[in-house]
Amino acid sequence: MSDIRRLGPEDLPLCRQLEADRGWATDEAKWRLMFEAGEVYAVDAADGDGLAGCVVVSPYGDALAGVGMMIVAGRYGRQGLGTRLMEHALEVAGDRVVELTATRFGRPVYERLGFRPTGSLTITTGPMRETASSAAVRVATPDDHAALIALDAEITGADRSKALAALLSMAERVVVTDGGFAVAWNAGPHRVIGPVVAPSEEAARELILAAAHGADRDVRIDLLDAYPGLRPWLTGLGPVQGPSALPTMVHGADRHPGDRSRYVAPILISMG
Repeated sequence: MSDIRRLGPEDLPLCRQLEADRGWATDEAKWRLMFEAGEVYAVDAADGDGLAGCVVVSPYGDALAGVGMMIVAGRYGRQGLGTRLMEHALEVAGDRVVELTATRFGRPVYERLGFRPTGSLTITTGPMRETASSAAVRVATPDDHAALIALDAEITGADRSKALAALLSMAERVVVTDGGFAVAWNAGPHRVIGPVVAPSEEAARELILAAAHGADRDVRIDLLDAYPGLRPWLTGLGPVQGPSALPTMVHGADRHPGDRSRYVAPILISMG
């Protein structure tokens, strides 16, 4: 099988063809964000039909890297390609702590490579009932961006300024409160809300409501473990949880860096 190569944005159709092979449907806006803020690696299919597999690495400064979108075409399954791609991702990450969200099929590969479970993520999607938000939350201005990026670095323990700058440039709505923020952006059929940082569960609720305000499509928010009470609260407003929580995992440390007790939702499952 051919060598692992780094893809460019012009290869996006190949990535979408690969994920369609596995029944995935990531929106183009998400792929473009991953190409802009991360590094996409792949192996070309030996039969000449697209890609055999791919993985996305998002390096954040010198401390952290997110890994996601590890996909292997069905006809190349169980041949060690997933392990090969993940080993390459770890090589790219170097000394950084690596974090990811595992699928049921990927988790055994990650565990063999030394990843440790740290918590869970729950995908929540659907129409969301409009509810008034607190006056303590306001719409952000460009003057807020530096403080927002600094707060994100405190929470995640890493410099994610490149990814956040790309995200803020495409955001539909960015809201802030004292010690917290939420970014809302449209990707295909969803208004994605993430990342979300909040100093309390009450503040997280207000930020989510403000970020969802005016959405003309279903809302998607991937909830981490920071405030477990958010899960039943959010489903009470209409969105539906996925069939099961997905494990979050790290490599190179016992836990995620930063203060994850206030980290409510990631940018994307595939980016952390």
